Amino acid sequence: MPLTRDDHLRHEISGRFARESVAYCLILPEHGMMGHWYTWVDDAGRGGRAFVLHGAGPDPIFFDHRDGLDTGAQNFDDWHLDGASLRVGKPLQTADVRFESDDLSVEFTFAGIHPAFDYGSNADGTPGYLAQNRYEQTGRIVGELRWRGEVYAFDGPGHRDHSWGTRDWDAIHHYKWIAASGADCSANLMWTMAEGEVDVNGYLYVDGLQSPILNASIGTEYGADYVQDIVTAEITDEAGRTVTLDLDRRHTLARWDVSPTFNFSDTMFTGRLGDNQVRAYVEYTWPRAYLDHLLARSVKSAAHVG
Repeated sequence: MPLTRDDHLRHEISGRFARESVAYCLILPEHGMMGHWYTWVDDAGRGGRAFVLHGAGPDPIFFDHRDGLDTGAQNFDDWHLDGASLRVGKPLQTADVRFESDDLSVEFTFAGIHPAFDYGSNADGTPGYLAQNRYEQTGRIVGELRWRGEVYAFDGPGHRDHSWGTRDWDAIHHYKWIAASGADCSANLMWTMAEGEVDVNGYLYVDGLQSPILNASIGTEYGADYVQDIVTAEITDEAGRTVTLDLDRRHTLARWDVSPTFNFSDTMFTGRLGDNQVRAYVEYTWPRAYLDHLLARSVKSAAHVG
Protein backbone atom coordinates (compact mmCIF):
# COMPACT_ATOMS: atom_id res chain seq x y z
CA MET A 1 0.00 0.00 0.00
CA PRO A 2 1.58 3.35 -1.02
CA LEU A 3 2.33 5.91 1.66
CA THR A 4 -0.19 8.70 2.10
CA ARG A 5 0.43 12.33 3.00
CA ASP A 6 -0.78 11.58 6.56
CA ASP A 7 1.49 8.61 7.27
CA HIS A 8 3.84 10.83 9.30
CA LEU A 9 1.00 11.01 11.86
CA ARG A 10 -0.20 8.43 14.39
CA HIS A 11 -2.14 5.41 13.15
CA GLU A 12 -4.88 3.22 14.56
CA ILE A 13 -3.09 0.27 16.18
CA SER A 14 -4.37 -2.52 18.42
CA GLY A 15 -3.39 -5.84 19.94
CA ARG A 16 -1.01 -7.32 22.49
CA PHE A 17 2.13 -6.19 20.66
CA ALA A 18 0.78 -2.94 19.21
CA ARG A 19 3.40 -0.23 18.92
CA GLU A 20 4.12 2.87 16.87
CA SER A 21 7.58 4.39 16.88
CA VAL A 22 9.67 7.12 15.27
CA ALA A 23 13.47 7.08 15.21
CA TYR A 24 16.22 9.42 14.01
CA CYS A 25 19.79 8.18 13.62
CA LEU A 26 22.74 10.55 14.02
CA ILE A 27 25.68 8.86 12.28
CA LEU A 28 28.73 10.91 13.29
CA PRO A 29 32.07 9.27 12.48
CA GLU A 30 33.73 12.70 12.62
CA HIS A 31 33.01 12.72 16.36
CA GLY A 32 33.40 8.98 16.99
CA MET A 33 29.78 8.82 18.13
CA MET A 34 26.38 7.69 16.97
CA GLY A 35 23.10 8.97 18.40
CA HIS A 36 19.63 7.44 18.42
CA TRP A 37 16.56 9.63 19.09
CA TYR A 38 13.52 7.44 19.66
CA THR A 39 9.90 7.78 20.73
CA TRP A 40 6.99 5.32 20.80
CA VAL A 41 3.37 4.82 21.82
CA ASP A 42 1.07 1.82 22.30
CA ASP A 43 -2.62 1.33 21.58
CA ALA A 44 -3.59 2.67 25.02
CA GLY A 45 -1.78 5.95 24.47
CA ARG A 46 1.09 5.09 26.81
CA GLY A 47 4.43 5.96 25.33
CA GLY A 48 8.05 6.73 25.94
CA ARG A 49 11.16 8.35 24.64
CA ALA A 50 14.88 7.66 24.66
CA PHE A 51 18.13 9.16 23.53
CA VAL A 52 21.11 6.82 23.29
CA LEU A 53 24.68 7.84 22.48
CA HIS A 54 27.09 5.16 21.28
CA GLY A 55 30.87 5.26 21.66
CA ALA A 56 33.61 2.64 21.70
CA GLY A 57 31.37 0.34 23.75
CA PRO A 58 30.27 -2.15 24.66
CA ASP A 59 27.93 -0.07 26.83
CA PRO A 60 26.25 3.12 25.55
CA ILE A 61 28.08 6.23 26.74
CA PHE A 62 24.74 7.99 27.34
CA PHE A 63 21.35 6.35 27.83
CA ASP A 64 18.25 8.26 28.95
CA HIS A 65 15.00 6.30 28.75
CA ARG A 66 11.48 6.92 30.04
CA ASP A 67 8.46 4.68 29.49
CA GLY A 68 4.82 4.50 30.56
CA LEU A 69 4.14 8.18 29.82
CA ASP A 70 0.71 9.54 28.92
CA THR A 71 0.96 10.89 25.37
CA GLY A 72 -2.50 12.46 25.36
CA ALA A 73 -4.06 13.48 22.04
CA GLN A 74 -0.88 14.94 20.55
CA ASN A 75 0.37 13.74 17.19
CA PHE A 76 3.78 13.21 15.61
CA ASP A 77 3.61 16.45 13.64
CA ASP A 78 3.96 18.37 16.93
CA TRP A 79 5.19 15.89 19.53
CA HIS A 80 6.49 16.70 23.03
CA LEU A 81 7.25 14.00 25.55
CA ASP A 82 9.45 14.50 28.61
CA GLY A 83 12.19 16.49 26.87
CA ALA A 84 11.85 14.89 23.44
CA SER A 85 10.16 16.95 20.74
CA LEU A 86 9.42 16.53 17.04
CA ARG A 87 7.91 19.12 14.73
CA VAL A 88 7.19 18.15 11.10
CA GLY A 89 7.67 20.70 8.34
CA LYS A 90 6.83 19.27 4.94
CA PRO A 91 5.20 15.85 5.53
CA LEU A 92 7.48 12.89 4.74
CA GLN A 93 10.29 15.32 3.92
CA THR A 94 11.46 17.70 6.69
CA ALA A 95 11.41 17.87 10.48
CA ASP A 96 12.90 19.66 13.50
CA VAL A 97 13.94 17.37 16.35
CA ARG A 98 15.16 18.02 19.92
CA PHE A 99 16.08 16.20 23.09
CA GLU A 100 16.83 17.95 26.37
CA SER A 101 17.84 16.56 29.74
CA ASP A 102 19.91 17.76 32.68
CA ASP A 103 23.05 16.18 31.23
CA LEU A 104 22.68 16.41 27.45
CA SER A 105 20.84 18.35 24.78
CA VAL A 106 20.63 17.92 21.02
CA GLU A 107 18.73 19.72 18.29
CA PHE A 108 18.77 19.13 14.55
CA THR A 109 16.88 19.47 11.29
CA PHE A 110 16.17 16.62 8.88
CA ALA A 111 15.62 17.00 5.12
CA GLY A 112 15.10 13.86 3.06
CA ILE A 113 17.31 13.32 0.01
CA HIS A 114 14.78 10.95 -1.57
CA PRO A 115 11.13 9.96 -1.02
CA ALA A 116 10.29 8.03 2.13
CA PHE A 117 10.19 4.32 1.31
CA ASP A 118 7.54 2.03 2.77
CA TYR A 119 8.21 -1.66 3.32
CA GLY A 120 4.80 -2.38 1.83
CA SER A 121 6.49 -1.62 -1.52
CA ASN A 122 8.69 -4.71 -1.25
CA ALA A 123 7.54 -7.82 -3.09
CA ASP A 124 6.27 -9.63 0.01
CA GLY A 125 5.24 -6.51 1.90
CA THR A 126 5.98 -5.72 5.54
CA PRO A 127 6.39 -8.80 7.76
CA GLY A 128 3.42 -9.00 10.12
CA TYR A 129 5.53 -9.60 13.25
CA LEU A 130 7.50 -6.41 12.52
CA ALA A 131 4.80 -3.84 11.69
CA GLN A 132 1.66 -3.17 9.70
CA ASN A 133 3.87 -0.87 7.67
CA ARG A 134 7.10 1.08 8.04
CA TYR A 135 8.96 3.76 6.15
CA GLU A 136 12.68 4.52 6.00
CA GLN A 137 14.46 7.59 4.66
CA THR A 138 17.98 9.01 4.47
CA GLY A 139 18.35 12.76 4.79
CA ARG A 140 20.72 15.58 5.53
CA ILE A 141 20.85 16.15 9.30
CA VAL A 142 22.22 19.48 10.59
CA GLY A 143 22.50 20.40 14.25
CA GLU A 144 24.43 20.48 17.51
CA LEU A 145 24.85 18.15 20.48
CA ARG A 146 25.90 19.57 23.86
CA TRP A 147 27.34 17.15 26.38
CA ARG A 148 29.95 17.26 29.15
CA GLY A 149 30.82 20.87 28.44
CA GLU A 150 31.47 20.25 24.74
CA VAL A 151 29.53 21.28 21.65
CA TYR A 152 29.51 18.82 18.75
CA ALA A 153 28.28 20.35 15.50
CA PHE A 154 27.26 18.08 12.63
CA ASP A 155 26.07 18.44 9.05
CA GLY A 156 25.85 15.30 6.94
CA PRO A 157 23.89 12.18 6.05
CA GLY A 158 21.63 10.50 8.59
CA HIS A 159 18.56 8.30 8.65
CA ARG A 160 15.07 7.98 10.10
CA ASP A 161 12.24 5.46 10.25
CA HIS A 162 8.62 5.28 11.36
CA SER A 163 6.73 2.02 11.97
CA TRP A 164 3.24 1.13 13.18
CA GLY A 165 1.41 -2.08 14.03
CA THR A 166 2.69 -5.25 15.68
CA ARG A 167 6.22 -5.41 17.10
CA ASP A 168 6.79 -8.92 18.42
CA TRP A 169 10.50 -9.08 19.36
CA ASP A 170 10.36 -12.71 20.49
CA ALA A 171 8.99 -13.89 17.13
CA ILE A 172 12.33 -12.88 15.57
CA HIS A 173 15.28 -15.28 15.54
CA HIS A 174 17.73 -12.69 14.17
CA TYR A 175 17.81 -9.61 11.96
CA LYS A 176 20.39 -7.44 10.25
CA TRP A 177 19.25 -3.84 9.77
CA ILE A 178 21.56 -1.59 7.76
CA ALA A 179 20.97 2.08 7.06
CA ALA A 180 23.79 3.28 4.77
CA SER A 181 23.64 6.99 4.06
CA GLY A 182 25.60 9.15 1.64
CA ALA A 183 25.33 12.74 0.42
CA ASP A 184 23.28 11.67 -2.63
CA CYS A 185 22.79 7.92 -2.18
CA SER A 186 21.23 5.53 0.31
CA ALA A 187 20.54 1.88 1.02
CA ASN A 188 18.28 0.44 3.66
CA LEU A 189 18.34 -3.30 4.15
CA MET A 190 16.49 -5.37 6.71
CA TRP A 191 17.25 -9.09 6.50
CA THR A 192 15.03 -10.89 9.02
CA MET A 193 14.80 -14.50 10.09
CA ALA A 194 11.49 -15.16 11.84
CA GLU A 195 8.91 -17.90 12.05
CA GLY A 196 11.32 -20.21 10.21
CA GLU A 197 11.56 -17.96 7.14
CA VAL A 198 13.77 -15.16 5.81
CA ASP A 199 12.26 -11.80 4.83
CA VAL A 200 14.10 -9.07 2.93
CA ASN A 201 12.96 -5.45 2.96
CA GLY A 202 14.39 -2.08 2.00
CA TYR A 203 15.52 -0.09 -1.00
CA LEU A 204 18.46 1.21 -3.04
CA TYR A 205 18.79 4.86 -3.96
CA VAL A 206 21.74 5.43 -6.30
CA ASP A 207 22.21 7.54 -9.43
CA GLY A 208 18.96 9.34 -8.71
CA LEU A 209 16.82 6.18 -8.86
CA GLN A 210 15.07 4.61 -5.86
CA SER A 211 14.00 0.97 -6.20
CA PRO A 212 12.82 -1.77 -3.80
CA ILE A 213 15.35 -4.45 -2.86
CA LEU A 214 14.60 -7.80 -4.44
CA ASN A 215 17.33 -9.88 -2.80
CA ALA A 216 20.48 -9.50 -0.74
CA SER A 217 23.43 -11.66 0.25
CA ILE A 218 25.22 -10.51 3.40
CA GLY A 219 28.64 -11.53 4.71
CA THR A 220 29.87 -10.70 8.22
CA GLU A 221 33.24 -10.95 9.94
CA TYR A 222 32.76 -11.10 13.71
CA GLY A 223 35.17 -9.99 16.42
CA ALA A 224 36.02 -11.79 19.64
CA ASP A 225 32.83 -10.59 21.40
CA TYR A 226 30.69 -11.65 18.46
CA VAL A 227 30.36 -8.07 17.27
CA GLN A 228 30.06 -7.37 13.55
CA ASP A 229 33.49 -5.97 12.55
CA ILE A 230 33.18 -6.03 8.74
CA VAL A 231 29.94 -6.21 6.78
CA THR A 232 29.54 -6.74 3.04
CA ALA A 233 26.37 -7.15 1.02
CA GLU A 234 25.43 -7.77 -2.59
CA ILE A 235 22.09 -6.03 -3.09
CA THR A 236 19.83 -6.57 -6.09
CA ASP A 237 16.87 -4.27 -6.66
CA GLU A 238 13.74 -4.47 -8.80
CA ALA A 239 15.35 -2.18 -11.38
CA GLY A 240 17.78 -5.02 -12.13
CA ARG A 241 20.82 -3.40 -10.53
CA THR A 242 23.27 -5.25 -8.28
CA VAL A 243 25.29 -2.96 -6.00
CA THR A 244 27.97 -3.90 -3.47
CA LEU A 245 27.86 -2.44 0.01
CA ASP A 246 31.29 -2.67 1.67
CA LEU A 247 31.45 -1.51 5.30
CA ASP A 248 35.05 -2.10 6.36
CA ARG A 249 35.61 0.27 9.27
CA ARG A 250 33.64 0.03 12.50
CA HIS A 251 33.72 3.13 14.70
CA THR A 252 31.31 2.45 17.59
CA LEU A 253 29.46 -0.25 19.51
CA ALA A 254 26.50 -0.18 21.87
CA ARG A 255 25.17 -3.53 23.03
CA TRP A 256 21.99 -3.45 25.08
CA ASP A 257 18.82 -5.43 25.73
CA VAL A 258 15.71 -3.90 24.18
CA SER A 259 13.71 -6.42 26.24
CA PRO A 260 14.73 -9.02 28.83
CA THR A 261 14.92 -11.63 26.07
CA PHE A 262 16.19 -9.69 23.05
CA ASN A 263 19.51 -7.91 22.42
CA PHE A 264 20.65 -5.13 20.10
CA SER A 265 24.26 -4.91 18.90
CA ASP A 266 24.38 -1.42 17.37
CA THR A 267 27.42 -0.29 15.39
CA MET A 268 28.51 2.61 13.19
CA PHE A 269 30.53 1.96 10.04
CA THR A 270 32.03 3.87 7.15
CA GLY A 271 32.56 2.35 3.73
CA ARG A 272 31.21 2.38 0.19
CA LEU A 273 27.97 1.76 -1.63
CA GLY A 274 29.13 1.04 -5.14
CA ASP A 275 31.37 4.02 -5.94
CA ASN A 276 29.87 6.24 -3.24
CA GLN A 277 31.18 6.92 0.25
CA VAL A 278 28.65 6.15 2.98
CA ARG A 279 28.29 6.06 6.72
CA ALA A 280 26.03 3.40 8.20
CA TYR A 281 24.02 2.43 11.26
CA VAL A 282 24.25 -1.37 11.46
CA GLU A 283 22.11 -3.22 13.99
CA TYR A 284 22.30 -6.98 14.55
CA THR A 285 19.87 -8.64 16.94
CA TRP A 286 19.83 -11.89 18.88
CA PRO A 287 17.67 -13.61 21.43
CA ARG A 288 19.49 -12.85 24.69
CA ALA A 289 19.99 -16.53 25.59
CA TYR A 290 21.48 -17.27 22.17
CA LEU A 291 23.87 -14.33 22.34
CA ASP A 292 24.98 -15.46 25.80
CA HIS A 293 25.69 -18.89 24.34
CA LEU A 294 27.80 -17.37 21.55
CA LEU A 295 29.73 -15.22 24.01
CA ALA A 296 30.34 -18.13 26.38
CA ARG A 297 31.53 -20.27 23.47
CA SER A 298 33.95 -17.52 22.39
CA VAL A 299 35.39 -17.29 25.94
CA LYS A 300 35.89 -21.05 26.16
CA SER A 301 37.54 -21.16 22.72
CA ALA A 302 39.94 -18.38 23.70
CA ALA A 303 40.81 -20.10 26.96
CA HIS A 304 41.46 -23.37 25.13
CA VAL A 305 43.78 -21.67 22.64
CA GLY A 306 45.65 -19.90 25.45
